[in-house]
Amino acid sequence: MASTFDATFTSIYQMTPRVKQYLLQVEGHTFSYEPGQHTVIRFEQNGETVKRPYTPVNLPGTDTLALSIKRYEGGTASTWMANRSVGDTLTLTELTGNLHLRDLDRDVVFLSTGTGITPMIAMLKHYLQAGSGQVAFLYGERTQEDIMFRETLDHLSADHANLRVVYSLSDEEWHGPTGHVQNHLDEVIGDAFETPHYYICGVPPMVVDTEELLQDRGVDEDRIFTEGWEATAV
Repeated sequence: MASTFDATFTSIYQMTPRVKQYLLQVEGHTFSYEPGQHTVIRFEQNGETVKRPYTPVNLPGTDTLALSIKRYEGGTASTWMANRSVGDTLTLTELTGNLHLRDLDRDVVFLSTGTGITPMIAMLKHYLQAGSGQVAFLYGERTQEDIMFRETLDHLSADHANLRVVYSLSDEEWHGPTGHVQNHLDEVIGDAFETPHYYICGVPPMVVDTEELLQDRGVDEDRIFTEGWEATAV
């Protein structure tokens, strides 16, 4: 059984109309994990224990995890989190999961939708610190106001010549790409990337569709990384 910790909310920040960022501190503990892995939060509600996985967007080595969580209408955990205040507490576990960088010398492609961006942000920060290849970061959302970490991504793109960031919107006409984000892979990758690793996270139909699209283009399965449960959810 994974170790558990009592964490305290030290900061809560409204990122987008439906997403808040929470800083959770476990005083005296140093988190050690692979960027991209997730923790499980636990809390009691109506006599039941609620458990949900969330991925921190900060790097390991401190006593704090930064979680960015979207509130869903009728969502048990996301609604409970949205009603928290600084000083409240919850229980969380050590981090685990399949999403983490496998090869820092390999070109990488990160592709996500919605809050599936959170493991990608952590892995991107790690790669830009320690990696040596080309990076493409494709992110799909509904509208511009829903885009998470846009300021961060724009700054990182400006600071790193090897990083290309592409946003695709499904519910808004704008100057950039539109429609399903995975449909822009060919134009973004082209011939500039040499046998990259692909990291994918988001709604299960997008993850499965992207896996199939890549395999149809001859990408080996051992270069495609997801959490691994998405096919059973489609």
